[in-house]
Amino acid sequence: MAANAGSAGDQAPSALQLRVRMLEMSPVFADLSDGALRALARRMRVVGLPSADKLKLGTQHGDVVVFLASGLVEQSLTDAAGRVLLTRRRLPGDLLIVPVHRSGDRYVTSIDGISNAVLLALDRDSIIQGLGPEVEKVATALEQLWTQELAAVEAAEVQLSSRTSAPIVAFFSAKGGSGLTTLAVNTSAALARTYPRQVLLIDLSAPFGHAALFSDLIATGSIASAAKASPDDFDKVLRQHIVYHRSGMGVLPGTLRPEEVDLMTGELTGRVLDIVVSWQRVILVDLGTSLGEAALAVIERAECLVVVVPPEIAAMTDARRSLAVFRDIMNVPDNRIELVLNQRVPHPPLERAAIEGILGRKMSVTVGFDDSRPEDATLAGGLVLQRDASSLVSRGATELARVIMANLKLSG
Repeated sequence: MAANAGSAGDQAPSALQLRVRMLEMSPVFADLSDGALRALARRMRVVGLPSADKLKLGTQHGDVVVFLASGLVEQSLTDAAGRVLLTRRRLPGDLLIVPVHRSGDRYVTSIDGISNAVLLALDRDSIIQGLGPEVEKVATALEQLWTQELAAVEAAEVQLSSRTSAPIVAFFSAKGGSGLTTLAVNTSAALARTYPRQVLLIDLSAPFGHAALFSDLIATGSIASAAKASPDDFDKVLRQHIVYHRSGMGVLPGTLRPEEVDLMTGELTGRVLDIVVSWQRVILVDLGTSLGEAALAVIERAECLVVVVPPEIAAMTDARRSLAVFRDIMNVPDNRIELVLNQRVPHPPLERAAIEGILGRKMSVTVGFDDSRPEDATLAGGLVLQRDASSLVSRGATELARVIMANLKLSG
C-alpha cells in the first residue's frame, strides 16, 4: 500500500481525535484504554484510494486492519484461483479487512474505490507496539472476525443454492428477565442443525439486544447502520452485517447502540423482512418485551409467535394482556401461538396447571430450572446447547425447535 502518512496534519489533535473515535466505535477496539486507543491512532497510516483504483491485500503479509475514513469502497474476498467468494459495500467508519495468516490460506482481499476514498491502515507491528500486553485480546477478536468472514462465505454459497421464502417466527415475552433471548439463541442453533447457514435470528430487543453477545459473536453492524446506506446498497450492506455462529445460525442485530432505537421503524423492519426471507430457510426474531412499531410489523407477518412466560405472579397479568392484544386486536390465530413456560427459579410460586388456568391456554413446552448453566456457557464463550446437550435449557430449546417445525410444517 502506498501511504501518504507522516505529515503534520496527520498527527494534529483533531485528526487523532477522529481516529480515536473510529476505534472506539469498532467492536474490536472499543474496550481498550484511552491511552491504547491514542497509541494506535498515532500509528495509523493514511492511504488515498482514488475512484476506480484497486488495492490488493493477502493474508500472508500487509495490513491487519484497515478502516474507511471517507468515501465509498467495495471489498471483495477471492480464493487462490481468483474466484470471488464474498463482496462487501463499505461505508465510512467500517472495518474493511482482517486477514489472518493461517497455514494453507491463500485469500486475497481487494478494495475498489467507488468514489475517492481515504483509508486508515494498521499493520501488525503497529498494533503490537501500540497495545503491548493488551494485544492478545485484540488478536483474539481479529481472529474471530476472520472466522466469521469465512462462515459468511459458506453461508452465501448455501443460500444461493436454495432460494426459498422463509417463514417468520417471533419470540416475545411480556416480562424482562424471562430468559427469552437465551431460548431464542439456543432454539435458532437447534434449528440450524437441520438447516445449516439458513437460519437467521434478528435481534430487535430494545434498547439493548444481547443475541450476538450470548452467541459469542462480534457484531460489526446492524439494521440501523445499514439504513444509512444508499437505497441501492441497502441489500448488500444488510447482508454483510449478519454474523454467523459455528452452529450454522446467523445473527443480525437491530441496533448496536441505544440511540439507534428510534431508527427502527415499521417501514424499515418491513424492508428488512422482504429481503431476508428470500435467502434463508427460517427467520426468528427476538422482540424482547417490545410491542412498538418494529415489533408489530414482525408479529403481523409471523407465521408462528412464541410467547415465553416465567412462572411468576407479576408476569401473569402482562401475559394475559399481551395474549388479548394478539388475539383481539392483531387477529393472530390461536394455532399460530406457542406458549413456553420457562422456570427461571428452583421453586416457582406458580405450577404449570395454575398458569394454564390463568391464561386459558396449554403450554407447548416447559423448560426446567437449569441453575447457572446458560450463564456459565456464555461466560465460557459458547451456547449451552453445544456445551451441555443434556441440560434442561438445551433440551427445552431442542423441543421448541421441533414444535416450531411442526407448526410451520417444515420437513427435516
